[in-house]
Amino acid sequence: MNLIRGWLLDNIGLKLTALLLAVLVYVNVYTDRPATMTVAFPVQYGDLPDSLTLSGTAPAVVQAVLRGTGKQLIALQLKEPRVRISLLGVGPGPYRQTLVAGDLPLPGGGAITVENLLGPRVIDVTLDRRVKRDVPVRVRVTGAPAAGYVYAGVASCTPATLRVTGPAAVLAAMDSLSLT
Repeated sequence: MNLIRGWLLDNIGLKLTALLLAVLVYVNVYTDRPATMTVAFPVQYGDLPDSLTLSGTAPAVVQAVLRGTGKQLIALQLKEPRVRISLLGVGPGPYRQTLVAGDLPLPGGGAITVENLLGPRVIDVTLDRRVKRDVPVRVRVTGAPAAGYVYAGVASCTPATLRVTGPAAVLAAMDSLSLT
């Protein structure tokens, strides 16, 4: 028993250091190989005038299958570069931009290539005028008081109105804000 314990525990620090170094060498060699990875690029909408705002749903990410070394792909994924969509000079209404592989923010030198642009391949957004409006606040009480108690009052809140900023079409349809 002492022989096995001595074989396992003698120079334990040296043995753990050797194991750690072996794992690091393996990971280094493994990530130098060519690899393919699906990467999601967050979409950033820029150059939007203060008088306009996005209305409705807009794609949040663009996904692509990339080829490069494992190290390059891992580094790219950790940096999380953003696909920048410029809305400079765009007016209210629908806007459409087709994406190509060149629109992805890849590092220079061609070390990473785009195998397939998964999508969305077309960015469809709707722009609307940004407006401000004072909207009344409505308190909605749900549920029932505990046994033996009675609610004998009127729920109110202060302030009675809130200034809301957003797309004109959305705010035009809003008659009040509900608080629960």
